[in-house]
Amino acid sequence: MLHGRIAEQAGITRLLAGESGALMLRGEAGAGRSALLDFAAELASDQIVLRASGAPEESHLPYGGLHMLLATTRPHWKHLPAPQRDVLERLGEPGDPPYLPVWNLLRHLAERRPVLCLVDDAHWLDRESLAVLSFCVRRLAAARVVILVAAQGELPALREIDELDLRGVDRQAALDIVAECRPGIVPQVRERIVEDARGNPLALRELAAGIGPAQVEGRLSPLGLHTGWPGRSRRADQLYGERLRALPERTRTLLLLAAADPAASLPELLTAARATPADLEPAETAELVEVRPAGLTPRHLLILVAAYQSAPVSARIAAHRALAEVSPERRVWHLAAAALEPDEEIARELAAIGTSSALERAAELTADPELRARHHAAAALAACDAGHLRRAADLATRATELSAEPSTLASAARVLATVEAEIGSPAKAARMLLDSAARIDDDDHATAIVMIADAIRLFGYSGDEGLAGQIAAAVWAAPAASHVPSRVVRSEAQPAWSAPLARSLPPLAKIMAGGPFSGFAAIGELVEHTPALATQQAITATSLGLMAADAGAALRLTSTLVADCRHQDLMGLLPYALQLQSHALLLSGRNAEALRQATEGLKLAGDLGQTHRAGHLSGVVALIAAMNGDEKRCRAYAESSLACCADHDAPASAALATWALGLLELGLGRASAAVTHLERVVAGPAHHPVVAVRCAADLVDAAVQADLPGAAVEPLALLEQWARDTRQRWIGAVALRCRALVAPDGEAEPLFVGALDLHGPSQASFQRARTELAYGQWLRRTRRRSEARSHLRAAHAAFEQLGGLPWAERAATELSAAGEPSPAEPLPAALRGLTPQERHVVFLAAQGASNREIAARLFLSPRTVGYHLYRAFPKLGITSRTELASLLQERRPPARGRSPDRP
Repeated sequence: MLHGRIAEQAGITRLLAGESGALMLRGEAGAGRSALLDFAAELASDQIVLRASGAPEESHLPYGGLHMLLATTRPHWKHLPAPQRDVLERLGEPGDPPYLPVWNLLRHLAERRPVLCLVDDAHWLDRESLAVLSFCVRRLAAARVVILVAAQGELPALREIDELDLRGVDRQAALDIVAECRPGIVPQVRERIVEDARGNPLALRELAAGIGPAQVEGRLSPLGLHTGWPGRSRRADQLYGERLRALPERTRTLLLLAAADPAASLPELLTAARATPADLEPAETAELVEVRPAGLTPRHLLILVAAYQSAPVSARIAAHRALAEVSPERRVWHLAAAALEPDEEIARELAAIGTSSALERAAELTADPELRARHHAAAALAACDAGHLRRAADLATRATELSAEPSTLASAARVLATVEAEIGSPAKAARMLLDSAARIDDDDHATAIVMIADAIRLFGYSGDEGLAGQIAAAVWAAPAASHVPSRVVRSEAQPAWSAPLARSLPPLAKIMAGGPFSGFAAIGELVEHTPALATQQAITATSLGLMAADAGAALRLTSTLVADCRHQDLMGLLPYALQLQSHALLLSGRNAEALRQATEGLKLAGDLGQTHRAGHLSGVVALIAAMNGDEKRCRAYAESSLACCADHDAPASAALATWALGLLELGLGRASAAVTHLERVVAGPAHHPVVAVRCAADLVDAAVQADLPGAAVEPLALLEQWARDTRQRWIGAVALRCRALVAPDGEAEPLFVGALDLHGPSQASFQRARTELAYGQWLRRTRRRSEARSHLRAAHAAFEQLGGLPWAERAATELSAAGEPSPAEPLPAALRGLTPQERHVVFLAAQGASNREIAARLFLSPRTVGYHLYRAFPKLGITSRTELASLLQERRPPARGRSPDRP
């Protein structure tokens, strides 16, 4: 499959449709010239296709290329005049040039069917054949003949032909090529391949195919990818081997040094080789490299690959040692590349770098088994943080096989548990952590506390009731300052956060086991210490602290987490951080941003193979889609999440997806169906304590609408208990609203008013908008229409701003019933085919807003806005913004009282 060549394919298609013309495809080796010629041949399957290709060993043979091109046409030579036929018969022998015979033959063939001449590697074609092609190109208008030539570099003999330069493919096409050639490469390595190959399809394929299993799973050094290849690139040797072997020895040495360290500067290379700039002239003359002060730039990446792989091992080792003397920044990496036996000094320097690749190489250069195990454990943790799960598990396993030290085994166990949680069972991962925490020495309680906290977090995902007893026992045994006078916890050797984290364990364990949401003072203390934690520990603390439902604190903590993960390149932790931030953004009423973060996290989790994380993030996306009334997206992501959760024993994620389906039904006015879904979360088979309290208000609302008062009793009690435990104003407001929904008319109004007071002034809150809507409905039902309209207007405006279209339409219907024309009249049939996001974009564009202005309003990129308009126009049967404005004006007259800046 051709990637990234849509424009070039379109140009070839147009050329063939015109039935006559010529085009030269010009590009470096591996740019896709031959693939495009194959595309043209396939496209012209009903035409006469003639093919030829140049070769260096035949470039001196007169008319050799022409002989190949006309090889299949011999049966038609009889239709030519005898003298011209004789010229073709003696092609390559002394005599008259075959200009007219070839042209007349092509014209004869074209009388039957159009003719396509494909000439590959024309830069190696003999000059006599090129001269005949040039003669024919100048006469193409008189016949149905197309000549398509592919060449590298300039070709003066065909200067009159139109040219199409094949530049490097774009980044997405490059990523697609790598994924097609070598599935399963971790994102960081994939990005490195794309960067090194500079858009050349052949280089992309050779790099992806050539790297070894360890590199596929994330082992990288700052030296070239090819320096770690286990085999050789046959294609690189075919293209450049002979040219390299023809160079003088010192020139080859310079190219070997450049291949061993592509980042080396020109002075470093010359010093390491003990050479002068004159020694580079043969490589420049052969057009293998460009010489710049910053270093040698190869004409093609495969030149470096061939230069390195064609050198014997002894020459490579000598090159790395020479570069170690002149390159202080990469000195230790070159020494490590040249080392053939353990070297403790090099190992210490590598370990100080701290990356997983450096630590793994340090382990390989370490003779002492225990120290080697510590290096493996540290490498495993770094690989896990980077998202290299398979490699992290392999390194952690190696550490456990070598070590007997509790601290090393604990580090390895944390890595293995993290991998198990992401690709296997969270319950099994939690038990692994608890078992390992129990074996930790008394002088390392901080590590034990973190592992127990992680186990509690994973228990929250697993919902395994049998695990609750183990967690409770582990929590009681932990040296929490709240109930155990521990010399160790008070010791200066322990981190300041260990005691707050220990004190938070009992209430957290009770919450996860389905107990009351109490003990938030301890959790609040933990949150205060979170900024001082290492990123991995901060993620655990923030995840647990989110249960306090403090939107402001959650947003601050998660924003810091995401920034830290990006800055430190902790790609393995980033999906989790983005998940937490999306939850915090939802608490803050910033739904569009929450969707953007959740979608990014979902894509990255999929790339990294974090199946459990992907399942949970699919549930988050489904929940936001439910708020927006995007039924198709909600159901698709919810089903994906539920399928993943069934495979990985993760009921928390299943509860989230089930909540999304219930909220979708509630928003679309199908209250009975909403009750069915939501009861599964609050007290049914999809129960999860944290998700249950979050969706309790939706169940109360659905039960009232479905006239099932009994179904509202338990979720209302749960919600009011949550409000008392957390003391969060917004939760108290939601609890008052739900109490008002089930209260007699004579008691409801003070509850609605109290709820709005607790919500505060934020108009963009989804929950406040729900309260405004419920109060407005109650006021209209009690025939206080004038008062109802102000609350319904506020609800409608907030829902539209948040993208909650079904809720906005419900508010519009209530407004109409309250005596005011709806600001959102029923949509015309044409508009009903649009997605909610397309509808938003269309309405704003119809009012004259630019793509950039729409992007700012909807938290999108201008390019995404353009894409939505591109998708919407065909659905509406229009082609321009002017038609769009007229269409909406005709089909949906502006409602009275509508704000001019609102659709």
